[in-house]
Amino acid sequence: MTATHVFIVNENSFPVHLNYLFAGTGAGEKDTHISLSADIKRVRENDYVIFYLERVGFSGLFQINGRPFKDTSTPTYLESELKKKLIYRVKLKPYKVYSKHVSEWEALDKLPLYAQDVIWSLIYRKLKGQRGCTPINLQESVRLIKMIEDSNNGNVLTLGRDESFTYDEEDNEIKIIDGKFEYLGLLDSMEDILPEMIKLDKQNRAFEDRLQAYFTENIGRNQKLELICGKNNGIIWIGNEVACGVGMQKIDIFTITSDERENKQFNLVELKCIPAYPDIIYQLQRYVDWTKSYIKEAINSNIQPLIVTRKVVNGFSKSGKPLKVNIERDKTMNALVNFNKNNISKKVKWFEFDFINNDIVFEEVQYENI
Repeated sequence: MTATHVFIVNENSFPVHLNYLFAGTGAGEKDTHISLSADIKRVRENDYVIFYLERVGFSGLFQINGRPFKDTSTPTYLESELKKKLIYRVKLKPYKVYSKHVSEWEALDKLPLYAQDVIWSLIYRKLKGQRGCTPINLQESVRLIKMIEDSNNGNVLTLGRDESFTYDEEDNEIKIIDGKFEYLGLLDSMEDILPEMIKLDKQNRAFEDRLQAYFTENIGRNQKLELICGKNNGIIWIGNEVACGVGMQKIDIFTITSDERENKQFNLVELKCIPAYPDIIYQLQRYVDWTKSYIKEAINSNIQPLIVTRKVVNGFSKSGKPLKVNIERDKTMNALVNFNKNNISKKVKWFEFDFINNDIVFEEVQYENI
């Protein structure tokens, strides 16, 4: 299966995205924004892209073409045409491009019969904002794509050799025009997150946003994350900052894996750049409850909660008393054991990470036999 990402555009930027076939996100005049970097690092080759034109609706369907990159030019490429600065970008290719959009009212405000059919990811994004590249889960993707397809009676636009897409604001439609546009901007690589995490860790500063970006970039690619996020060849969906309630609780990393029999597992990952503490179970409880309520096929036996925390250095204070972080670690073990007794999900897996030889290393904590 293929993940779907919704990119936000406006009347100025939409025609440019269509002309040059790329999507992007930015934060005002900033040259770097790690959270947005984590968002776009989530996309994978051939994932679907739908554009959300503010106050109008949803249009598509395109596919990711290559890896995302950071635009480091000054000004950024096509900035005057876009009338905005987009620092993180990814190229696109046409898939099934439809001329007509689905209105925001039809997609989000007209409530379906069942709560599981509401496109909650976009409802939460609308309430909170601030996300230029939003993941929607598999069931939401099927529903939204079907809406776009139905509104066009299945008729797609096909580009000729010397033609391009554009947006007709008067008719509110994607159209084909004569002339071929070619993206000629620099395709620079993204920031290397690992050295910055190591530096911040040594300074005792927070870096959970960098840790999340490390995960979104490496899930499905780096073998060391397989025990946490699922086998690389079995991952069918990746989400980060997945909103799970109007209170704006967010699951740091959410992956869905599927085996050869198409049995799914829903992996809910909470990231911390500090040592574990017992109250983390309250976050896990909310994530599990929401997933069972709103994600189809998610049940107690296939929801896997996980926590990833900074490794504790065991030791004692000068007075001979255990260090506070070690006391909290013991309390966390007890809290997780008690959480597992409720049988509301699979047993929580706990991983600690450390930085060794300028690399990050993960180790599973065996806590159930304490």
